[in-house]
Order: sequence, then structure tokens, then C-alpha cells
Amino acid sequence: MYLRKVIKVLLVSFKVILLMNRVIPIAKLKYTSYLLASSIALEVAGYPKPGNVHRLRDFSDTMFEDFLITATIVEHHVFRALLRGCKLTRGFSLKILIGDLIESSVKESKRVSGGGNTCLGSALLLYPLAVACGYVACINKGVLEASSIARSARDLVYKYSTVLDSVHFYNAVRAASPSYIRKSDVVGDLPNIWDEDYREKLIAGSYRLWDILEYSSRSDIVCREIVNGYTRSLRNTLFLKERLKTHSNWNLALVETYLYQLAHDIDTLITKKHGLNIAMWVSERAKEVLDLCLTSIEKCLNTTWVFDHELAKRGINPGSSADIIVSTIALYAVQKRNSIIRTP
Repeated sequence: MYLRKVIKVLLVSFKVILLMNRVIPIAKLKYTSYLLASSIALEVAGYPKPGNVHRLRDFSDTMFEDFLITATIVEHHVFRALLRGCKLTRGFSLKILIGDLIESSVKESKRVSGGGNTCLGSALLLYPLAVACGYVACINKGVLEASSIARSARDLVYKYSTVLDSVHFYNAVRAASPSYIRKSDVVGDLPNIWDEDYREKLIAGSYRLWDILEYSSRSDIVCREIVNGYTRSLRNTLFLKERLKTHSNWNLALVETYLYQLAHDIDTLITKKHGLNIAMWVSERAKEVLDLCLTSIEKCLNTTWVFDHELAKRGINPGSSADIIVSTIALYAVQKRNSIIRTP
């Protein structure tokens, strides 16, 4: 009798698994999670990326290895985000879209590595893309094309993000504890991150994550990237592809793309820490170095190293640009799908 019950339970479980695989393409989503999560490891591995952590430069609170640990941790949460995107196409309702995933990534990465914040900005950019990939992949077996993913990421955060997403996002920021976010910051009607009653005020004001991003986009390029539909990441993806076609060197193409991003947009993290004039100077200097890179590979590496040392000496960290390179690599990877660091 007991054996019959066990067999019956196993058969039911097997049928559920088969049904889930027909309803939700688990294998396809799992593979996509590898592609998306690899973007964090690939970004930090690129060297020399002036002013940021790379394989030959650590910061006092974050090391190269911390980011590798983060990439490993993030893959699990990226897969969860993909599943949520797919479930939206099957009529499921979600109380939380991505906020808890961002919070878990920040806290778990710090706990495992013992280092500082490695992923607040990159996780904020990455999880909407993951939800969008799951959503697109499950709509009539949709093809993962960069522009449709970017557009869907923006639209899904706008449509489905909740107040609970905001609460979890505030938790994540408080856990990351960025030095440039202060109790004295003016945040309009939104509660300050360090307000003791931030949960109650977020809920009372019905502030969804989209509302937080929209307000913050005025002064933060990472939030602006989501609100604008990943326009910079899409632009950078095309540039990365062209540079790979030119010389087939992944690391060089990545560094050039980083310089390209830095040259085209003011890094708002630099602005917050050092002021607009310094941020503008960094962009102008990045353009000079990039122009040299496009004419001479040998001179490119030497000049980029000089630029890297220059920023490191002055304590200038273009962290927002590094975050956008993560979403750039993610979009490139899911569209290329195979042999992502090899020549197109």
C-alpha cells in the first residue's frame, strides 16, 4: 500500500514537471540566465577600465574577486526574474517584480565575499532585462532581440512594479550604503533612504518602483537608462559588435566600449562625488583616449593605462558607466546567444 502511494506521488510530480516544461520553457530560460549573469563577470574582467575595478586593480572595499562571487550569486536570481517574466505571459499576478531580487543580490554578495557594494546599479539594470527576456521568450516562443528586450524591460517595470518593489529597493540601497546618498538629500515627496519610517511612507504614498526610478532619473544615469528604454546600452551594443568585427579582441573591444560610454554620457556617480566639472573633464579625456584607440591598438593600451592610473590617483570612479556596460554586455550576449566573447 505504501509503495503504491509513493509511486502515485512520483507520477503526479513527473506530470507536473512535464506540464511546467510545456507551459514554461525551463531549459531555455536557464540558459538565458547564464548569458545575462555572465555580464557582471565579463564587465569586471575587462582591463584596464579607467577608474574602475578590473582584474589588475582593486579598491579598498571591493576586489576583483568580489565581483566574480557576485556574478555567481546573481545567476540564481536572474533565473527567478526570467521565470517571473514568463509567468506574466501565462496570466500570473506578481506582488513583487524585481525589488526582492535586487535586495538579495546586494546582501548575499556582501555576506559571501565580505566586501562592499558590487551590484546595486548593475542589478537594478539587469533584472528588468531578465524579466523582459522571460516575457519575450514565452510569447509564442519569441526571439530574444535586443531592442524588443530593452523596450519590454522598460514597459514591464512601468506596468508591473509595485510598492513592495520600492520597499525592497530601499532595503537594497540601505544595505549597499553608498556614500553619495545622504540624509540631507532633497527627494521631493519621496521618503529619504535613511528615513526611519521609509516603509510606512512608501506604502502610504503608493510609490511604485517606477515612481522611484522616474524621479531619480533626473540625476542618476542608471535609473534614466531604465526609464529611457536602455537607449545607451543598445547604442553601445552596436559599437561593441563593430569593434569585435574590426580586431576580434574581446577585452580590447570591451575597454573601447567602456571608453565610448564614458565619452558620450556624463557619469552621474562622478558628478555626485566630485562635481559636474570633473565629470565633464573625465568624459572629454575618455573621448581623447578612445580616438587614439580607434587609430592605434598599441597606443590605445598605453594611453588607457595612463588614464586608469590618473583616475585612480584622484579617487575618481565612473561607476555608473561600468553599470551600463553590464547591461550592454547582457543585451549583446542574449542576442548573440552562443560564443559570446568570440568574433561575430
